[in-house]
Amino acid sequence: MTKKLIICLLFLTLQCQFQEKKTEVAIIETPIYDEWAGLSETDPLHKNEMDLSWKKLIQTSDTIKSYLKGKNYQPKVKTVVYPFSGIDVLNLFSFYPTCERYILFGLEDPGYPNQYNSLSEKEKQIVKQGIRNLSDHLAGRNYFTYRKMKEETKKKELNGAYPVFVAFLRRMGKEVLDSKEEVIAGKGITYKGFTLSLYDTKLKKQESLTYFKIFLIGNEGIPGDGLYEYFSELTNVGIFTKSAEYLFHGEKRKLVRDLLLKNAEFVVQDESGFPLRFFPEDNWNRNIFGRYERSWNLSGAVIPEIQPELKSLSESTNDSILPFPFGYGYLGTKDNRQSAVLVFSKK
Repeated sequence: MTKKLIICLLFLTLQCQFQEKKTEVAIIETPIYDEWAGLSETDPLHKNEMDLSWKKLIQTSDTIKSYLKGKNYQPKVKTVVYPFSGIDVLNLFSFYPTCERYILFGLEDPGYPNQYNSLSEKEKQIVKQGIRNLSDHLAGRNYFTYRKMKEETKKKELNGAYPVFVAFLRRMGKEVLDSKEEVIAGKGITYKGFTLSLYDTKLKKQESLTYFKIFLIGNEGIPGDGLYEYFSELTNVGIFTKSAEYLFHGEKRKLVRDLLLKNAEFVVQDESGFPLRFFPEDNWNRNIFGRYERSWNLSGAVIPEIQPELKSLSESTNDSILPFPFGYGYLGTKDNRQSAVLVFSKK
């Protein structure tokens, strides 16, 4: 037996052992994941309430998928980044179902690793109550408010976003194969997060989801700060963002905005994401699904840029009203008359 063959066999053995270890971990933790998701019979109240909210959430997701089939919509990217995401995985996967890698960041603590098994029964009930409160919250408007997410994930029993992410992903039919802690280290700052290795039982594909807690104060996106290196290395990138409080309007977050758009090839957003001026017609195909009429001055949020070109684009497109709520347009009308999905693809 040659030395080269021996090395190959040793490598394959180590790979098999690693995969086996991952499977054992997943088997041990799956009952907890299903308890969080309300998929087990251990807590009938939690299961029933999760069933109710997820019936509505899945209906919205199915409506989005059905709607997109009737459009010229082809997000052929491998990696998608969702800034200011919160725990909104349902919309992300509805618009980008076939990607291999999903990277999200928001203001919630990661909450990984979780110490659920060490909690008392009363504390476990608080965890599940928080998960279903956020599930109900999303079902009611198709976006999260920062106040509600902070209220729930800051509870010491829930201890961050991890249990909610896992519960939502399990409800979407995704198996959690493995999980690990992630960090982005820069000069004087560390961003913490986690990665979930997933298997989509419906699409029969493996994928990964990474979440980081990242608070952007305005000076991020320079070489050496960690974020610059992490996002610069991404290729074949799509971006998804909605209900983003106009944080990329104006010039305060110019550096990180430019960093995220540098390698972007496909962008899906509402009007609170990137202003239209970053998608010139010479370089981008620009589509509007639904109707844009105005932006919204939100209390405590960035004042949105005035975008007459976006309104003109919507008027010239003259698309029908969306069959689902998307973005802040739902705030003023309580229906979908001012909901719009902006889709930009690189030429």
